[in-house]
Amino acid sequence: MKREKVEREFDRKKIVLRCIKIAAIIFCIVVLVRIILFPPYKQPVVTGSHEVAIEVFTWEDESRVETFTDTGENRALTVKFWYPKEEGRYPLVVFSHGAFGVIDSNYSTCMELASNGYVVASVAHPYHAMFVEDVNGKVTTVDMDFFKSVYEGNGNMDPEVEERLYLNYKEWMALRTADENFVLDTILSKAEKGEAGPFDLIDSEKIGLFGHSMGGASSVALGRQRDDIDAVIDLEGTMLGEYVGFENGAELFNEEPYPVPILDVNSDRVHEAVKEQELEGFEYVNFYVGRNALDYREVVFHNAGHLNFTDLPLASPVLAKMLGVGKVDARTCIENVNEMVLIWFDYYLKGVGELNLKAEY
Repeated sequence: MKREKVEREFDRKKIVLRCIKIAAIIFCIVVLVRIILFPPYKQPVVTGSHEVAIEVFTWEDESRVETFTDTGENRALTVKFWYPKEEGRYPLVVFSHGAFGVIDSNYSTCMELASNGYVVASVAHPYHAMFVEDVNGKVTTVDMDFFKSVYEGNGNMDPEVEERLYLNYKEWMALRTADENFVLDTILSKAEKGEAGPFDLIDSEKIGLFGHSMGGASSVALGRQRDDIDAVIDLEGTMLGEYVGFENGAELFNEEPYPVPILDVNSDRVHEAVKEQELEGFEYVNFYVGRNALDYREVVFHNAGHLNFTDLPLASPVLAKMLGVGKVDARTCIENVNEMVLIWFDYYLKGVGELNLKAEY
């Protein structure tokens, strides 16, 4: 009996040791993957003199039920702020990430603006973002039906699916502009009440919008919807909100001139794709908007990929390469983007500097 007891104890210790070894191996694999996918990197140096504070809020929109779940819960939006620690009155700039992006997609751009005297709010769109973590630690990941629908329309020129894609575009823009309208209205309400944090620093008379990809599209759409927006930047986003109908296998464009100063930032790959569309008899909606806008400018980045307009190539070179970057130096590219964004908003929101943007980078 004593021997059996010793053997059982020995077996128990072996199992415990085996579990510890397995846990250690898993931990090492996780750390290794983390290092490979997200190695340490230096953020681009900010050019402004303001020390930057960062805060995150999660707000529930009581006017909307979350349509991605069947729980009946209201849609909740998590918003991250970058703002100067010094007292003052600063313009407000709202950022919207692209499909499968994250709240920190353009962290360096938000830091650059805040260091130069802006309150910047980045909106995380739940179920459109790759993941969102709210202030309570709840993590929401991308909706797979949305994921599939985006890739169905990625570069698809088949007339048989164009109308279905058009309906998807309208749905996406409706959701995102509702998100941004709710966030903007919440921010402005808090600013009017003089609430502490970033809100009592905001100059509500000076508001800018910018976004990447689908976030750029929704920023453009919101700029047309509201009358309190002073400037918009679209970082390589097809202006889906400018589609107002669908006939004869193609989208119809909004013929009303775009009312707000708009900066359209593209890679030369977009121009290559547009040339192919033109051969098929299609016009690119962004360039149509540009021809009819009251104040439009385009900047083209050579050798850039779609994700070079975000921080991802710095934060995760391996992942960014898998998803789409160009041959351009990633750090130089995002630094140029950040400089260009600052010049645009300085000119239109602060009335300072000159609009000496390069046409090409």
